[in-house]
Amino acid sequence: MGYLADNWGSLASVTGVVVSLAGLAWAIIEARGARSASQAARAAANETRNDIARHLQAVDLQRAIALIQRIKILHGARRWDAALEQYQSLREMLSHIIARCPESQAGIRDRLTDARTAVTDIENLVGGRLGQDIEDSDRSRLNRILNRIQSDLEELASDTGFGNPQEDMK
Repeated sequence: MGYLADNWGSLASVTGVVVSLAGLAWAIIEARGARSASQAARAAANETRNDIARHLQAVDLQRAIALIQRIKILHGARRWDAALEQYQSLREMLSHIIARCPESQAGIRDRLTDARTAVTDIENLVGGRLGQDIEDSDRSRLNRILNRIQSDLEELASDTGFGNPQEDMK
């Protein structure tokens, strides 16, 4: 007992150091676990953000396809002034889709840019002839162009990898 009474302070110090080291080891392990959880949460958030972006792209594509259908109906009814108003909306939709399209999908971006340019050309043609009757051959040509654009957009909308960076890497 005398040894314990004489060395109580030293034993308490050694015990304190051991407990401190054990606490430090436990804190390091917990910090690593928190970092792993943080990284997992960040990855899940990025995946969710990408899923939402893909969904928005698909919605925009479907809206653009529906707008092309309306424009073709307006062409058939020879309501060129109303169709002219819809071209601007279609161009804006295509611009938004292009803006959301990842840089890594240059081929898709090029197709969308070509579609937007074609819509601008149609808009200029119709705008230049507003007040005049557009001949059936020109109307047929405009509808062929719109059909091609619509087909491209439908193809992109059905592509499950559209806007998916993981698909781009394959």
